[in-house]
Amino acid sequence: MNFYERNKEKLVIASLILVFLSVFLPQPIKDNISDFFKVIPTYAVAFFTVASIFIYKIYAEKKRKIELKEYAEKQDYDFYKDPDEAQISLFKEFKSIKTISNRDIFLNLLVPKDDNHTKPLIVTGISKVGNVQSSFTHHTQIFLYKNNVELPKFYMQRKKAINRVIGRSYGGDYQVKDIEPYEFKKKDFPHNKYYFFSEHPDIEDFISNEFIELLKTGINRKKALINIESNGKNLIFYKQWARHTTEYIDYYSNLFKALKESLVKGDK
Repeated sequence: MNFYERNKEKLVIASLILVFLSVFLPQPIKDNISDFFKVIPTYAVAFFTVASIFIYKIYAEKKRKIELKEYAEKQDYDFYKDPDEAQISLFKEFKSIKTISNRDIFLNLLVPKDDNHTKPLIVTGISKVGNVQSSFTHHTQIFLYKNNVELPKFYMQRKKAINRVIGRSYGGDYQVKDIEPYEFKKKDFPHNKYYFFSEHPDIEDFISNEFIELLKTGINRKKALINIESNGKNLIFYKQWARHTTEYIDYYSNLFKALKESLVKGDK
């Protein structure tokens, strides 16, 4: 394993170059460069490439766990590589979890040691989409903030590029299939970038102007759009199909904390 850790990037790059040269270069050019390409079969190069990528994925997951463990020690978190059912029970109270972890798989849980509701619980959910012949695995890092106050239930969903062209698409968002998007009447909510769902009668009074301005600031700075859900007690924030470096964990933690505080005590 140490060999691959030291040479992982070189192996992947070399494999991709070999595949390109052996498959796409015209035969006369290959003949002039070397007889090597006549000897090594294309399928052998392809096998070597797939094996290298597979080994690199194993290495990357191992490296990520080490980095998260170090991050937890520095930031005063407890780290659980494979959390049990009780540890992720708060996350499973949210309806959008059915989308961002459709196989009920969670890993790399971070729990603040000083549980005073200022730091989030952070976990990664895994979803698999596709069929037996072709499937994709998506990781989503979820930030959960506890609250001491009752909250209206709502769900804010980023609009994908395709939504802005052909309109609303349900996809796998089970929690909003039977709910029409809410249109703000008194506030300048960025409906061109986000869907907002809620059946609470006072939801527009709850959503603060500061919260909306923070959303607009992120849009103006061309930051990634996010999703938010309130289950009436707690809040989760996440960038769908993304997990972050330790540097960006701090960035998103600070952003989500500001959004949370703007809801709980902001100027309405």
